[in-house]
Parts: sequence; C-alpha cells; structure tokens
Amino acid sequence: MNMNSAFAMDVDDQLVLRAQAGDREALFEIYTLFERPVYTLCYRICQCPDQARDILQDGMLSLVENIGQYRFESPFWGWVRRVFVNAALMHLRRRHRTDNVEVLVDEQAVGEGLGPDMARDLAAAFARLAPERRTVLWLYGVEGYTHREIASLLGYTESYSKTQLLRARRQVRQWWHPELQQDNDKGEVCDDQQ
Repeated sequence: MNMNSAFAMDVDDQLVLRAQAGDREALFEIYTLFERPVYTLCYRICQCPDQARDILQDGMLSLVENIGQYRFESPFWGWVRRVFVNAALMHLRRRHRTDNVEVLVDEQAVGEGLGPDMARDLAAAFARLAPERRTVLWLYGVEGYTHREIASLLGYTESYSKTQLLRARRQVRQWWHPELQQDNDKGEVCDDQQ
C-alpha cells in the first residue's frame, strides 16, 4: 500500500471496534478523518463537485453497512480507500460522462510546491482525460494501486491498465508541453512489477 496516500493515517482499533458496534460518534469521527481524502479521490475520478459529494455520501453509507466486514488484517485506511474507490467506480459505470466541467485547484498540490497557476494547469489537463484514463492515472500515480489491483477494480487486464496509464501520461505531457514531440515517449514503460 502507498503510505504517501492521503488516506494513510493511523486509526485507533478501539475507534473501529466502537464503529463496528454501531457507535454513531465513532462513525462520525471516522467520517471526519476521511472526508477530505475521500472527497479529493472522488472528485479526481468524476471531475464534478456535486457528484463527488454524492459519492462521498453513498460511500459512507456503504462503509457504515459493511464496517463489520473489516477484519484488522491490513490498515483500516486501505479498507476505507477501497470502499470509496469502489463507490466512485460504480458511479462512473452508471454515468458515462464526457462533458467538460469546472476545474478546481488541488490545494494539496499547491501545498507540495506547485504554484497555483501550475496546479490549475495540471488540474485542467487532468480533467481533459477520458474517465478511464483519469481513473487509472489517479489510482496508480496518487493512491499507489498496482496495475493488478486497478485491473481487478475496473474489470480489465493489467496490460489495459498499463496502456491507459501510458496514454494518459502522454496526453497530459502533450497538453502541458505541446512543444515536446510524441517520439520522446517511445520506449517509456510502466515500472509496476506487481
């Protein structure tokens, strides 16, 4: 699991046990802990603030209904992330969006050294990607999923995930730096061995 994921946070096992027992305060605390990374993930996949909020709500309902299935065998944050990735992917399958939407600046990117203009340009390029390329790029590059995990989530092969990632990278690079030739990308391979 990618420990750099915004989801990667220690959650006390007692809090999870209380939530599994139906403690509303514990469930609210979990919601509060994960609200921001979940919203960011959902927004990056669907590219629409209202839809991201809908996915956040649907995913939270799913989390509440299924929290009893969490078995403490892996970090709780990984399980939470999986619940919300699945909710976002289900939403994408129900809605085949291709229209352009407003672009929000990713405050996390600005905080990590990208200026507001650069972050806005990168977000605009990201928003232009086809939904499946955007999803693969985000899951692989930001959330740290392997191609095997992405293939399993999307119902495709690992090679499909690798191809979508390569094409997404090329498109973003071309949009961001149109002066670069497509020939410069020959030989680029995905370094995921899993």
